[in-house]
Formats: sequence, structure tokens, C-alpha cells
Amino acid sequence: MISATRMLCQKYTNLTADEINYLESYNTLLPAMANAEEADVFVDCRTATGRSAIVVCEAKPQKVPSNYSSSILGMLIQWKDEPAVDRSFRLGVPTVGMRAVSMPEDRRIIQTVEPIFYGGHLIAVLIYEKPAMDVESILSASQVPPAGMPDGPDWAAAADYLGEAVIFLDGEHRVCGCNREAEQLYRAMGYVGGLLGMPGSNIQPAAAENCDGKWYETSMVNRNLLYRKIPVSGGRAAQALILRDITEQRRLEQELAFQKTALRELRHRMKNSLQMLANLIRARGYEVESRAEVQSSLMDTANRLLSLTATLDGMTQASPEKVSLLQVLRNIRQYALQTLVNSTGDITIQVSGQDVEVRPDCADSIALVVNELLQNALKHAFPSGAAGTVGIILQAGLPASRITVWDNGTGFRKEEAKTGGIGLELVYTIVRDRLMGECELESGPDGTRITFDFMER
Repeated sequence: MISATRMLCQKYTNLTADEINYLESYNTLLPAMANAEEADVFVDCRTATGRSAIVVCEAKPQKVPSNYSSSILGMLIQWKDEPAVDRSFRLGVPTVGMRAVSMPEDRRIIQTVEPIFYGGHLIAVLIYEKPAMDVESILSASQVPPAGMPDGPDWAAAADYLGEAVIFLDGEHRVCGCNREAEQLYRAMGYVGGLLGMPGSNIQPAAAENCDGKWYETSMVNRNLLYRKIPVSGGRAAQALILRDITEQRRLEQELAFQKTALRELRHRMKNSLQMLANLIRARGYEVESRAEVQSSLMDTANRLLSLTATLDGMTQASPEKVSLLQVLRNIRQYALQTLVNSTGDITIQVSGQDVEVRPDCADSIALVVNELLQNALKHAFPSGAAGTVGIILQAGLPASRITVWDNGTGFRKEEAKTGGIGLELVYTIVRDRLMGECELESGPDGTRITFDFMER
């Protein structure tokens, strides 16, 4: 019988068969490790996308309570929640004593992470987790005196006034002194306890540090850092590691770049969307024969324009690459309430489901489809001003997500639906050609339900 470790590795990672065999051996070792360390112990692998890690082995301690009420085998871990795991995967070195958040209990824990190598390649990490309060109380009870400066030249005492984090390393590459800025910086990154005595490998900002005095930039845990290492002489210190936190600077630069990209994307999308609407209006112009049809066509066009504007707020609030689809659907609901519901009776519109982030062009196509389905329901499902409900449900999934638009109106017979009508024809065309999905339509005396799935190219 295939093990859970093998199944998860085959499904979510790019590990080879030999590497998976090696990780499977940890299933027999982890229980003893958990009891010896009195900690929860896990093995995490990087997923094939590199965007997260996944738990492939686990063991709970028998002598002390576990941090988890149930198994988390197969859980996807986000890098921001476990910075020690992130650091060890990126640098290939151990990370000792760093704060993290246990999922799904949302508890504060302390992690120690060790890399697992096979054939010279980093394939996974071994994680020990203890409750944060237990670890911090032990550390505070046995805390060494506050970190100071190493014996040596008087200029070392000036490190507290430099405005940058300074860490001194001795000949064995252990921390023998640091200033207040360094203590504060590493505590902000999740380290617990003092820095004095820590191995340099546990606090280094990159896998290889050159002692050449040049500035280098890297990302470490939740910070963007500039750092350099310089040799020092006299006393215990052999090297000084100087770090400058530029996280806020990079955030502002990223925000400015995002605004520029968003403006370019907005111009491109407006041009494409208006061109598509122009083609729809031109096609509709050949169909209308009466004043009532002209009015209806104009109202349809106005609502299609509103459905496209529903994606603009999401683009300017999140990122130019991704838009919150749930927010787009809520915006469409709001526009429909403002324009259509008042003239059609006492109708409730509901939006629910799991959020999905999609590219803006995908959001535009979905907005047009949902708008068409919503308009059809509001205009045809509740004759003579009848009351009712229209629902929009978003279901996240891989590789395709799904949206359902339903109503509890009168329904219709598929064969009696108007053939060639621009509404459903537009829906089927966009779903098939632009969203790479398919539509399913069900209708009867209890209402109508139309479901379509979609994937991004």
C-alpha cells in the first residue's frame, strides 16, 4: 500500500523516486525524535511551484501535549507563516529558535529547522516545534547577560550610534557582540533569545557572505536587507556584519512600480474591452426592430459597461497581476441593485463562496458572463414583479474554478429558449473561447441554474 508520504510527494513535488524513498524512512524515525525533543516533528517539502511547502511526514510527542488537535499531513504551508522554514530552504542551513504560527490552530510556536540533503541536493527540511511561551520562559530564566560589545578597540562601543545593525563574530564564527539595532532587527524577524553565542550560520542573511566590505542585498524572512561584512582586529572579534533594513524603501518602490504597471494595464484593457463592446453593439443594431428593443439594447449595453468597471477597483487595490474575483462579483451585484432591481420587483441578490485571484483580463471576461446571466435572471425569471432570489456562487478549484448563477424563478424549457439571442450566445462564446471552460444549464419550475468553469491561460 502506498504511503501518505509517497502519495503527497508524487502529487505536489518534483522529487525523484529515490528521494521519496529516502524521505519515507523518516516515518519510522520521527516518533522517537518527537519524544526525545518533547516537540511536534515534521518533514516539509517544497511544492513543484515553489510558492509553498507541504507537510509529508509528522509525529506528535507522547510525553507532552501536542500543538495540534489533529493531523496536518498534506497541509500546504505559506512562507510568510513559517519564516524559519523559508530561510532554511533558501539558504540550505539550519535555523534555530524562530517564531512561527501553527496552522490551522493559529498558535504561536517556536521552530528549529534542519535541512535534509540527498545526493548533495536539498530535498526537504526537518522541523521541531514547541509552544512559544514554554520556550521563551526557559530562555528568559537562563538568559545570558545582555549582548554587549566584544573586547577590543574603543570604536566598537560606537556601534549603538551608527543607526545600522552591527554584529561581531569571533574566530569560530560565533556572535560575540552586537548593538541594540541588531537585537531589535532579529527579534522583529522572529528570533527568540539573545544573539550572543549564536552560530553565524543561524543569523547569516545569505548562504555565502564575502568579507570584502561590499554591500549586498538579500531577502531574509520578512525583511529586505543590505549587508556587508568587514574584517576587524583586536580583541575577540574577527569580523563585523553590518545590516541595513530597507524593507520600507523596497515596499515604496514596489508600490510605485505597481501604479505604473496598473496604469499601462488599465489602458490596454479599456481598449480591448471597448472594442469588444463596440462589436456587440454593432451586431445588436441589426436585430432591433422597435423602440422597446432599442431601449432594452441600450440598457444591456450600459450594464455590460458597468460589469467591466467592476474589475477596476480590484486591480488598483491588489496588484496589476491579480484581481480578487469575489470583490468583482460583489461590485457587479451592487451595480445590478442600482440599475435593474428597482424596476423588476422585490429581488434579492446574493454573492458567496471562496475567493480566487485571477488576471485582470480573465476577470473582465468573467464579469461579462456573470452580468449577462444576472440580467437574464432579473428580466425573465420573475414576471409581473414577482419577488425572488438570485445567487452567485464562486468555488475555488484546481486546475479550474467554477461559478454558478441560480435563481428561484419560473424557469424555462431549453428548447424554447430564444435561439440566436445575444445574451446566452455571448455567455457560451466567452466561456468557451476566452475562459477555456464549459457551461451547464438546468432549468425547471423551481428556477434556473447555470454553471461555468474557467481556467487562466
